Amino acid sequence: MKTTLISDFLFFFLIADKLLFAQGITDQPKSFSIPLAIITTTFDGQKNLVEAFVTYDGLHEGWAISPTDDRYVKDTRRERIDYTYKEVSTQANYLSPFEAKIIDKVCESFQKTLRIFERDLREKKWGRLLYGDFYFPNFFKGFYYLIGAARVSYSSIPSISCVNDSLIDSGFVSVKGRERITFWASHEEYVVKLRITAKELDYQIGLWRKLELSNPNRDAWKDDSKPAMDAYALFLRTYFNL
Repeated sequence: MKTTLISDFLFFFLIADKLLFAQGITDQPKSFSIPLAIITTTFDGQKNLVEAFVTYDGLHEGWAISPTDDRYVKDTRRERIDYTYKEVSTQANYLSPFEAKIIDKVCESFQKTLRIFERDLREKKWGRLLYGDFYFPNFFKGFYYLIGAARVSYSSIPSISCVNDSLIDSGFVSVKGRERITFWASHEEYVVKLRITAKELDYQIGLWRKLELSNPNRDAWKDDSKPAMDAYALFLRTYFNL
């Protein structure tokens, strides 16, 4: 009799835990301050990238990275600056000090956001995750073009980061985003996997920044991004369940 009662209790506990775990999927997107860089892209008539423009929420300035020259732009009521950083065509495919600095700041914002993301997963804050899902795919795609423009090559960044339109919706009311997070909420083991990949990516980006992006003694012709890009690809495959 005792064994039966214990078994029934354990069964009830597991079922209740699953229901509690999944209950957040009915939440609405809950806004909060996201430190993630905002990356917008411009293309010409042949769909070639003109530039990837980086700014941050609340700023009146930004940094444009292109396959050729780069720019710093500031636009306020009192001041207008549009300064061009010229690049020698034969050296365009390595990271200039300007490009390394901009990508370093973008990566710093990515790390901060990954830590928020991992914590929200751990605490099952589905509304915040729904809100963040609007920003993440746009960032992934912008980051793809940012690195491609700086390197004048897309070979070092996983192509999966140029997120296929079939995986995302525009706007905060995202059916595909809700389906994605509903899947997470219904599979606790998957959330654990996603948290692990997010933490690993945070760690590898930190190493990349130290070795290359923020290193004043770096070898400009050397690309130290591979471990970070491998972790990035794994995170993206897990994020989109691919």
